[in-house]
Amino acid sequence: MLLQKDPKRCAIFLFYDPQGVVDRYIIEMLKDMRSDVSHILTVVNGFVNSEGRALLEKYSDEVLLHLNVGFDVGGYRAGLFHIGFEKLMEYDEFMMLNYTFFAPVYSFREMFAEMDKRDLDFWGITRHHMVNGDPFLGKISYGYMPNHINSHFIAIRRSMFETEAYQKFMIELKNPESYVESITSYEAVFTKIFEDQGFKWDVYVDSDRFEGMYFAPFMYAVSDLIEENRCPIIKRRNFFTDYLPFLQNTAGESSSALYETLQDKTDYDTTIIWDNVLRLQNQADIHQTVHLNYFPDAAFHERDMSCDGEISVCVFGNEALWEALPNSYKEAIPANASLHMMGMVDETAAQLKMAGEVAGRSRFTLIINLPDMAKEQEPKSNAASLLYRELENLCGTEAVIANILKEFDKDQSLGLMVSPVPDFGIYFAMLGDGWAGRFDKVKEALAAAEVNVPLKPSQNHPIFPMGGSFWIRSKLLAKTAQELENADKDDALLARLMLPYLLQDKRYFTGSSLSTRYAPIEMTNLDYSLRENNRMVFDKFGPDYFEIELKRIRREV
Repeated sequence: MLLQKDPKRCAIFLFYDPQGVVDRYIIEMLKDMRSDVSHILTVVNGFVNSEGRALLEKYSDEVLLHLNVGFDVGGYRAGLFHIGFEKLMEYDEFMMLNYTFFAPVYSFREMFAEMDKRDLDFWGITRHHMVNGDPFLGKISYGYMPNHINSHFIAIRRSMFETEAYQKFMIELKNPESYVESITSYEAVFTKIFEDQGFKWDVYVDSDRFEGMYFAPFMYAVSDLIEENRCPIIKRRNFFTDYLPFLQNTAGESSSALYETLQDKTDYDTTIIWDNVLRLQNQADIHQTVHLNYFPDAAFHERDMSCDGEISVCVFGNEALWEALPNSYKEAIPANASLHMMGMVDETAAQLKMAGEVAGRSRFTLIINLPDMAKEQEPKSNAASLLYRELENLCGTEAVIANILKEFDKDQSLGLMVSPVPDFGIYFAMLGDGWAGRFDKVKEALAAAEVNVPLKPSQNHPIFPMGGSFWIRSKLLAKTAQELENADKDDALLARLMLPYLLQDKRYFTGSSLSTRYAPIEMTNLDYSLRENNRMVFDKFGPDYFEIELKRIRREV
């Protein structure tokens, strides 16, 4: 079916949010769609708060509240039955789309204009390529996963939705009771069911060149789809999903390439992404997936080093440590940067005055009163190496600092820059599962500060300033100082673990900085540790994929 000029469209938009919040990305999507869609029905799976409902009502024609049953399929069917097939005949095309992607990177108008020219019965934006064999172990009726349109956006024309075949399918379709069932009984088979009945379909984003390379190019080649095909959507999972599938299918590069593409080659406002992701997702998952790691002196960027006091650098320590620092570290810090020292110090005023004179600046203050975590630790060489590690990676040279400041300029959602969490000496044992045995204490302290961000134990540990040295936006330091002061004064590590989550609650993420001068040391340490672990695992189980080795260690296979 070819569409005539100015076709009449209807959209069923499925909304779900565990907190009932309507973020900006939802509104931007609905606003852009409005110019090409006559009627928008928003189906809310679960609940929405009063402010969110008001926004949905403003940018939709109808809002339908629906029990959160049946996943997307249940919501789509509820919306379809609410409109009714008789009313649907007033439209040339209707769409079912959901909340699981950010959009539009490019206006949907481009997409509609192109798809209107194609003689089709149904279409989508992206597709999942065929998988030989059933990855869901016998749950897909065909015995393999067919080539199919991704169900986050499917458009159906009257030539198909007026037929008994389509209407009967939707009426008799059972609401799935699990995420897997929603894929195996609907998304993975919908396209083939109707293709086999002679209905014509296509997708807007051509990913044929990735056939045989990626099953899911919308996840693993998304930056290419945006640049080459002007793909208007980004799956939210690109910013937080379990990292293991990325490591199985790629070297893990896809999400960082996506984020770089969005920043450098599109006009899309990435703060819209962070508003949603930082509210709902675990910090470590985000950091892993998007690779929020920076090598700030890899290429020196000329810039005004004054930074107008907008950025602060905090150095953990005391008089002796500060005096022991080479002048190269002190002199590299921009004169107008707000410089703070963390730690319990005697004769505070006199000491800070002296430190300020050494640094040649007046804006040197004690901002957070915390005990010296390394004061009683043995061997003291570990503490010295930790300080060296942090300052090398954060202010080792003028180039390191210039590029860290550039990253703060470039990305307004970057709130904190730290050195990578240490993995040597006493700190390897102290951190243990990543929380240093303090997961419950961190959770309780954040709750007391009325901070509500997703926390996970063991496998999802924080990226935090172990030694207390970091770069931070000055406005955020002022806001978080009191929250950190209220932390347990007898536990120096607790405040450091809390800091990234306090900023996440304010919708800022934490980055890790690794200088090229320190990177060879870090790479050697990581390579040595990994290979020694692998040698013992391979001796016991034999070499295999990383996922299989994990399952063998856990005795899952």
